Amino acid sequence: MKTLRVVSVLLSALALFSARSAAAQAPPAFAGCSWNCHNVELPLGLAVREVVDGGSFVTLEDGSVWEIRMSQRPVASSWSAGDVVQLKTIHAPVDRFEILLAHGDTDRVEARLASRRMPAAAGGQQ
Repeated sequence: MKTLRVVSVLLSALALFSARSAAAQAPPAFAGCSWNCHNVELPLGLAVREVVDGGSFVTLEDGSVWEIRMSQRPVASSWSAGDVVQLKTIHAPVDRFEILLAHGDTDRVEARLASRRMPAAAGGQQ
């Protein structure tokens, strides 16, 4: 009987600790944040709006403009408006290229945020 009480107390303490630990791991909302403040976990898929400078920069439908790492620009230059790319976090970034843009199974480029533009309005007007 005494063992049952001890086990019951330990299980209650474990449940309380687990709830606090899960709450501590929730993504924080940052004051003054200008990008990725919506608490959406990557990967996130967005359509390509424009590819310029031989694949040097890719603009996505949300208005974000991504600089593509030099060696991977030929891959990005093959993308067209309307192609959907998936954004993933690079856990060991090189030279601030922290996001991986993936189109299909093989087209992947490392990117860093260059700027933001207003998203195109409905009907293709800006």
